[in-house]
Amino acid sequence: MSTAVAIPDLHPLEYEHPFDAKALDSLQNTPGLGLLVRQFNKHMVERQINIQYTGSNIRVTSKNYPEIYRLFDRACDIINLPARPEFYLEWNYAINGFTIGVDHPIIVLHSGAIDLLSEDELMYLIGHELGHIKSRHTLYHAIGEAFPILADIVGQATLGASKLISTPVRLALLRWIRMSEFTADRAGMLTCQNLEVAAGVMMKSAGMPVNYYPGMNLDSFLDQAREFDQLDYDKLNKIMKYMLIMGSTHPWTVMRAAELLKWIEGGEYQQVLDRKTRDRIRIKFEGDQKSCRQCNYRLEGDPKFCPSCGAGLGRE
Repeated sequence: MSTAVAIPDLHPLEYEHPFDAKALDSLQNTPGLGLLVRQFNKHMVERQINIQYTGSNIRVTSKNYPEIYRLFDRACDIINLPARPEFYLEWNYAINGFTIGVDHPIIVLHSGAIDLLSEDELMYLIGHELGHIKSRHTLYHAIGEAFPILADIVGQATLGASKLISTPVRLALLRWIRMSEFTADRAGMLTCQNLEVAAGVMMKSAGMPVNYYPGMNLDSFLDQAREFDQLDYDKLNKIMKYMLIMGSTHPWTVMRAAELLKWIEGGEYQQVLDRKTRDRIRIKFEGDQKSCRQCNYRLEGDPKFCPSCGAGLGRE
């Protein structure tokens, strides 16, 4: 059983992946997104999605699946999510799960994950899904899920003008959804607090045959992730990777492992565990450059208050 410890007062900005933040800024500046959000809320698409899943899937509680619920409850404690979302199972033998809903989010895990993952590995996967809720990813995830319906609604409302906005919005949305997975992977890692466990989940979800689980070579997989990351030094490979994945909702598994490794080996993961990242709630870090999250004023030194807007920066 996991020896992971609870992380007091953990805030998602302490571990947010910079690709996530950058892609979200780009998405929110994409013309047409506001119209989609309004139509999403107007037509209560979230309610339709929630009814679909709560009406057809099995809910996990402390009474009917106590062992699974115990892991879920522990994961919520570790990453500081006091309000428990509803938790469901879905028949699907892929090792995966998803989170839907905005005001009342729910987590759904595939039955394959329950059967094929260890308890510690389930903690990683549950933590990953809780990370989407903690970072408030669910609005745009739900819009991505409902995009074909929304595009049709907008098309009728604008006499077909939605074609002018649907492609750029969809590509920006898909890019951000992929980048949000990097942040959720970090939440999963903070939940299980074991790199071998996180890598094991990724290997299994990437297609490892069940018969080979006992001989799983984690070092080989992590070496592959490091090698994949090195490809970015070749600009042509960067372009190829982007073109190959631009229509997907998830980054490649090895790419995700590479990003998680960089975060851990760079020392930022340990800083979160040691509670040295609390100032990130108020200070945005972009490389060596710091800025106030409230007004984007560039900061020099270690001021206790923003020289521009006066906001407290959380410094001792």
